[in-house]
Amino acid sequence: MSLDANPDLPRFQQVRLILRDRIRGGYYETGMPLPGERQLAEEFGVARVTVRSALARLEEEGMVARLRGKGTVPTFRHAAVTATAVRGGLLDNIVSVSKRTRVTVLEWKRMPAPPAVSTALDLPPGAAVLKVVRVRKFKAQPIAYTEVFVPDDLATALDRHTLQDTPMLVALEQHGVHVVSADQTLGAAVADLQVARILRLSPGVPLLRVSRIATDRQGRRVQYLVGLYHPERYTYQMRLSRVGGATRVWIDADSSDAGAAGSTTISPLE
Repeated sequence: MSLDANPDLPRFQQVRLILRDRIRGGYYETGMPLPGERQLAEEFGVARVTVRSALARLEEEGMVARLRGKGTVPTFRHAAVTATAVRGGLLDNIVSVSKRTRVTVLEWKRMPAPPAVSTALDLPPGAAVLKVVRVRKFKAQPIAYTEVFVPDDLATALDRHTLQDTPMLVALEQHGVHVVSADQTLGAAVADLQVARILRLSPGVPLLRVSRIATDRQGRRVQYLVGLYHPERYTYQMRLSRVGGATRVWIDADSSDAGAAGSTTISPLE
């Protein structure tokens, strides 16, 4: 089996993805070791060190275990993944996924708003804002890199220590800021060097890009978020109906139970 001559996707990543799909699809018998490094290297036409790197990454993801004297054994459990029904509104569902994951604050600083941020938050050019950069993990695996901007007067509600343990929307609510709606846009982006390192991906890998502007009861724009999501660990599903419906989001990672992460009304089918 020959690999694609894709300069943007290293060979070890191609091997990893093929083996990952095979393991998830039940290609290898449960409890039995995978073929040895030499056999896999011959199958894919790569060096053994390439196979070894792919297996090491699969081990980090919890897909396999490398056992002395036995070889590499699949550990992925073939359990059906079901979506948890959305309960409540936007705040409840974003908080739901926040409680299932862990966040690390990488950057917390006050700064003049870049043009795109001042436009999103409806602020004067160069107005002071708080910028928070975070990485969110599920079962120790990074799933999202986010940059969030809020008006500077809300910074006191969002100190760095609070954001390590408390979802941002909860912290704002505790400060008297009640988010009631949000405009969200989905798109695509590619991982630059920094994001690739944080999400443990190769530079140039396509990512899901989510931008969201949250509004409070008074109609004030209080949060502008840009999130970049791991393409293999985050799934965004929408159900359309003729009478309107809801967006459902869940995490897909290492046969975990799914958790609703966000809800927003979508337009009815035309």
